[in-house]
Amino acid sequence: MPWLILLLLAGCDSAGEAVMVGTLERERIELKTESSEPLSAIFVQDGQAVPAGALVLQQDPSRAQARRAQQAALRDQAAARLAELERGPRQEAIRESRARLESLQAQTVNAAAELLRAQEVFDKGLSSQAALDQAEAAWKSDRAQETAAREALAALLHGTTPEELQQAAAALAASQALLAQAEIDVDRTGIRAPVKGIVDKILFQLGERPPAGTTVAILLDDSRTFARVYVPEFLRARLQAGKQVEVRADGVAGNFQGTVRWVSSDASFTPYFALTEHDRSRLSYLAEIDLADAAGLPAGLPVVALPPAE
Repeated sequence: MPWLILLLLAGCDSAGEAVMVGTLERERIELKTESSEPLSAIFVQDGQAVPAGALVLQQDPSRAQARRAQQAALRDQAAARLAELERGPRQEAIRESRARLESLQAQTVNAAAELLRAQEVFDKGLSSQAALDQAEAAWKSDRAQETAAREALAALLHGTTPEELQQAAAALAASQALLAQAEIDVDRTGIRAPVKGIVDKILFQLGERPPAGTTVAILLDDSRTFARVYVPEFLRARLQAGKQVEVRADGVAGNFQGTVRWVSSDASFTPYFALTEHDRSRLSYLAEIDLADAAGLPAGLPVVALPPAE
């Protein structure tokens, strides 16, 4: 096994050459769901390379599409109401209101005449108080209806108020915002690759219903390949961000040029697979080394980094 042989060689040669061991890595991106709809389609397989924006999984969009249709109808309703207020009252409605006012005015005149006759009959003692009261009530009712019709006609003639237009415009803007949100909900039922990469693992099967916020797939970012190594304590002072180092990958001829990107400030115990006879009892620091020409190598490949010259 090449990796075990490499460790043995590193242990035997540790007195002459200090090394930092670790693995080749890529950034892991977790693709999550935003709803609890069932998976209706799976477009990729484990290990498949995908471009940025490619569909990885599809959730059933029926519920989100229904909400979008509802919001579109509410948007259209709000737009029609605003257009109606901006146009103002129709001439037909104004003529109808004016005719109603004229009719009620005639009723009021007739009711006033009836009240006058009822008063004359009552004064002669030929009718009861109830008949007089009934005639007076009819006159007051007709007069009130005439007043209401006059105010309605005035409202039509004056048109829409600025406050009504502002309310209608605000209602339309709110409906448009809700429709935009519904469009986003429909679009996000399709789970896409945010970057170019390799599908590490699909975690659900077709037809399963993952809860909202659940990780359904793992994507390995192809834009950055780096070595994650463990730095022995006695090498920590020599390894700083920006330093150039050489990295050997197990089973690959030649060395890769790398740039130290980050070194942890917190020490930890050296993991079991990184122990050699020389640094078995020492602490180590986790570090990441960017590799510019190792994009084609698989993640998890064992690597050995040589420390920079003193």
